[in-house]
Amino acid sequence: MDFSEIIKQIIQSTSFREGLERISDNYSNLKQENHIRDLILEELNQRFEQTFKAFAEHPRINNTRVDLSIINQKDTLNPFKIEFKYQFSGDYKQLSDYRFVIRRDFEERQSDLFILVISHWDREKKRSFDNLWGIKTDLSKNIASQSDWKDNILNSFRGFENTELKTIEKIVVQTPFRAEYYFYLLRRT
Repeated sequence: MDFSEIIKQIIQSTSFREGLERISDNYSNLKQENHIRDLILEELNQRFEQTFKAFAEHPRINNTRVDLSIINQKDTLNPFKIEFKYQFSGDYKQLSDYRFVIRRDFEERQSDLFILVISHWDREKKRSFDNLWGIKTDLSKNIASQSDWKDNILNSFRGFENTELKTIEKIVVQTPFRAEYYFYLLRRT
C-alpha cells in the first residue's frame, strides 16, 4: 500500500481543505504542526480498513517519538514511520539551511516519509488581524519577504538517495486572513 499517495490524496481532498481552513481560523496565533498532523491522522483512519491504524507520537525510538505512524495489525513491529514538520517561509534563512533537518528527521531516524508544511502570508494582513484581537505573538517575523524560500526548499530536498519528492499545489485559506500552505512529501523508493 502506497501510504504517501494516500496522504497526498487526503491533502488534495475537499474535506482536508475545509479542515485546514478551520485550523487556520482557530489557531492563527500558533504553529499548527500538531493540528495539521492530527487532521491527516483522522483522515487516514477514516479511510483505513480494520487492518491499518494511524497513531500520533508513536512509537518511541531512542527516547524520541515518531510524529505519525501507520501500523498494520498483522505486523505491529514494523510501523510506517512519518516525520512531520511545519515551518514558516522565513525559517532557517528562508529555508536555505533546512537540509540538516531533513537529514536528521528523515535519514538518521530512518523515517519512511517526511512531510513538510510551509506556511506563508502577507505580514501586514496578519499583523492587522493580531492587533484587532490583541494578539502579541509575532509569527510574521518568520515570514519571508521574498520568494527565494521556494527554490531554497527544493534545493534542500535534492541529493537524498533512493527518494521521491512529491509537491502539492499550494492550498490557500481565507480565514481569518489569506494564508498559503505548501506541502512537500519525501518518500523512500
